[in-house]
Amino acid sequence: MSLRHGFKAEANRLAVQMRKELGLHPASPLAPARLAEHLAFPVKTFSSAIAHDARIGRLLADEREAVSALTVPAASRREIWVNDSHDPGRQNSSADHENAYALLMHPPGPALDLHGCRHWDGVIEEEADWLAGSLLITNEAAWSIARRTLRKQCSSTELQEAC
Repeated sequence: MSLRHGFKAEANRLAVQMRKELGLHPASPLAPARLAEHLAFPVKTFSSAIAHDARIGRLLADEREAVSALTVPAASRREIWVNDSHDPGRQNSSADHENAYALLMHPPGPALDLHGCRHWDGVIEEEADWLAGSLLITNEAAWSIARRTLRKQCSSTELQEAC
């Protein structure tokens, strides 16, 4: 699949806008939990739900790769549930993927189809993937990292001629 024309630039603008709303520089890191709080979406962990349903424990052990995160519609709002058995980087990526659904106003849909298979909308997933990446690292942040890295490399005496 391919994203519609202009979507990548739109995603970056939206990621920058979220940072501005929170008083951050466009290249500053933005924790997914902070963005979710700004959007009024509570972020919960799978391990916090074990007390209510022991079956969830399987998602933290034997079936830990089955689900990274999910959005649960709760009345007029959403809750983001993150699999906290994953490493922090993956948890952040997964949480921002869920934040992206909301920012793009993707409507919640069924998790499974009539045959019990996972429901998958490729366009929605691709858009959420791209925006999640932009939320984690804006274009401005990527350029800042590249400039800093190049400066470090150019400060080495061996590379000064190339710079």
